[in-house]
Order: sequence, then C-alpha cells, then structure tokens
Amino acid sequence: MTQPTDPEAVGGRLPGLEMHRFAATGLTAEQDPVMARMLTALERNFYEEVPSGPALDQVLQLHGRDERTYLGVYDAGVDPAETDPVGTYASFVKPLQTGVGRQLDAFLISEVTVRTTHRRRGILRAMMTTELDRAVAGGWPVAALSASEATIYRRFGFGVATVRRAVQVDTRGEASLMAASTGTLRMVEPKELAGLGPALYARALAQTPGSVGRVAAYTVTETDSWRSKNDGRGTGLLAAVHEDDGGTARGYVTYRFSGWKQEVPTITVTGLVATTAASFRALWDHLVHLDLIQRVEWGFAPQDGLLENLLTDPRRVKTSDIADQLWLRILDVPAAFAGRPYHRDGELVLGVTDPLGHAAGTWRLSVRDGTADVVPLPEGGAAAAETAEPDTTPPDLTLDVAELSSVYLGGVSAELLRQAGRLTEHRPGAAAELTALLAADRPVFCMTGF
Repeated sequence: MTQPTDPEAVGGRLPGLEMHRFAATGLTAEQDPVMARMLTALERNFYEEVPSGPALDQVLQLHGRDERTYLGVYDAGVDPAETDPVGTYASFVKPLQTGVGRQLDAFLISEVTVRTTHRRRGILRAMMTTELDRAVAGGWPVAALSASEATIYRRFGFGVATVRRAVQVDTRGEASLMAASTGTLRMVEPKELAGLGPALYARALAQTPGSVGRVAAYTVTETDSWRSKNDGRGTGLLAAVHEDDGGTARGYVTYRFSGWKQEVPTITVTGLVATTAASFRALWDHLVHLDLIQRVEWGFAPQDGLLENLLTDPRRVKTSDIADQLWLRILDVPAAFAGRPYHRDGELVLGVTDPLGHAAGTWRLSVRDGTADVVPLPEGGAAAAETAEPDTTPPDLTLDVAELSSVYLGGVSAELLRQAGRLTEHRPGAAAELTALLAADRPVFCMTGF
C-alpha cells in the first residue's frame, strides 16, 4: 500500500524558510494531510476554489497517477502536515513529441506559486534552480512549462516554442466546407470517452510536434465527471465521435452550450482530437451545422490556418486572442538535438549562453541522413587539429538558451529572431540556415495544457 507523504528536506538556500520535496501518493486528504495542504495552498495562490471532501480526494488521486513530485517552501520550523506551504512547485515526466514518430521524455513543470506575503525572498529562483539541477542529474534533456505570466521564465532559460489562439466561427446561414466530409458522426455520452479518448489522443500526439502527453485530469474533464461539479454526475457536456467508413473511431469533440440568454446562440469547444485530416473535417462539419447555433468558439486552437482553409468562406473565422502555450528549456544540448527528426542535411556552429550554465558552450550541430550529431567545441570556434593552433573563428550564430529552446522544434523561426535582435549572426545567412535545418514536417502545436 502507498504510504502517506514523508517530506524530504532539501538543502537550504532561503533564510528563515525550509524546502521539502515529496511525491504525490494518490491517497485521500485524511490519509495524506501534507499533499492536501499542498493542493489547498496552490489553489488559493491561483485564486481558485479549493476542493474539499470527495472532490479533493479525486484531485489527489489524479496527481498520484501523474507521479508528480512536489517541492514545498515553508516557514522554518513548521510541520508540513499542519501548515500550508508559502511556495509550491510540481514536476513530472511526460513524452514530448519532437517530430512525427519521434519523442523524448520531458521534465514538465506545473503549479508554481509563491504566496503574496512571501514575495521577493528568492523563493521562485530557489525552487526553479533546485529542480532544474535535479532534472539535469536525472538525465532529462528538456524541461517544459506553460506560464500564467509571460515575463517570468525567460530568466531561467525558457523560450516560447508553441502558441495557441482563441477563435470564433460564424455559423449563420450556410457555413459550408471546401471538401466533403466522410465517415459518420455519432453523439455519445461523455463517459464513453473514457475508453476512447486516451488511445485517440496518443495517436494524435504521435503526429503533432510540440505536443506532450496529457495529464490524468483529462480523463475526468472530457468525461464530465469532476466530483467538484454536480458531484461527478455531469454538467451537460456534449460529445461526438467520428468514425471512418470502416467503423473505426478516428476523432472526437466535446462542447458545451452557452445557454439561451446569450444574444448569439453559441457552443464552446472544450476538446477536439482528430487522428486524420478526414476526421478533423468531419468534426468541423458537425460543429458548423448544429441546429440553432450561430457561433462556435474554440479557445485552444492551433494557429496553422487549417480552419480557415476548411471553410468556403474563411472570413467566418475570427481570431480573438493569441497566447504563448509551450515554453521549452534545453538542459542537454546533444541529447535534445539528437532526439528530434530532420529533413535536410546541414552544419552550423552555435554559441549558446545560459545563465544557469546547463546548455552553455560552443556546439557544432551536424545533420546527416536525418540524424544530428552535436559536439562541444573549444571556446571561440571550430575544432582544430591536435597539431594546429586553436581555431578562434567565431560561431555562425550566438544566442541565449531561451532562443535556442524556442527554435528547437521548428515552430519559431531563427531568422525572425535575428530580425528582432534576439540572436547575433556572425555569418550572413546562418539564421536562415538554422531555420531551414530545424523545419518541422507538420505544424508545431501543443494540444494540451498541464
């Protein structure tokens, strides 16, 4: 049987404060008061309603399924089982899709908060540097997070690798598609997705560079079974599954009606997973032809233009917001670049700065036949023969690890970063070469939050 949390003291870097690390157990709040206190603190710090009773136990069980590790910061001398932490930090490992058919394990970071009363005491920096050091020691080549504020994490080496957008689709009149949809759509009870959702998401993940494995909470979100909402009996979420002509499920969508009091009858898409282009078309054919509905809203859409090209009238699609989604942080340069696919050969020397030192150095990136080899070089330039003087030719490019992390998956252009003044090009054309070398074969998008 899983044992209640036993906090492990972490080396002190914070005067008057203590850090403790522990693993989520999946036990109930009564069985594991330390984890219950942790969850209470982070929800309050995010101004969210704190679950209680069976709802709290459900969240604790889901976090246990994710095998999360928590770092809590406490006032010195208190008992973590009886006191809320003043700083919270969660980490866990999920696959990051680096290209079609290629994955590597990523160190995911979530639930990072600092209580307002304890700001400017170095808590965030202590938690972040401590756990990134642990990630490096554990051999994870990249770390990833999604940020509530856009100006916090670049100082720790994170760069924006993917974005998402919110769209509104006008479905009044005849909102037709350019190509006919195939297969069949059937309405299902959300709970039926418990057997379909994870497998379909895994197939879609394998095709979507920039996506990560989903957290366990999605098994509750898409089945409309949160204990904190109507005691898990459902809240009116609607779901439809697309099957191909052979009867095999290829995708699904969940959505919610906004109510008749809204001036424009609207449904909001809460989840959409398609494993084929035909499935994506069929799901949207269903959405734009819902009876009595005049607008479809989707707050977690890719910015790839596919939706506009789907419709005969692309002006029906309006983007209301664009936001950063996946922030990446390269920790091991050779392992990270060896862990993604390539579609052309090339060679560049990159000078990388890193305030924490993990990725700092001069690196030769060589790609042959779809495989990258990255080797460290002497400071100042390319490797030289043993009998020759060290080659002090500068790198082709110099960039911070945050910029390197942004361009890594191919969703952000190194050439655009050069134009923005965010990297230094020592050889004309080198930024454009890096952009081409890292180009992805599918649009880069993170399909999930975490």
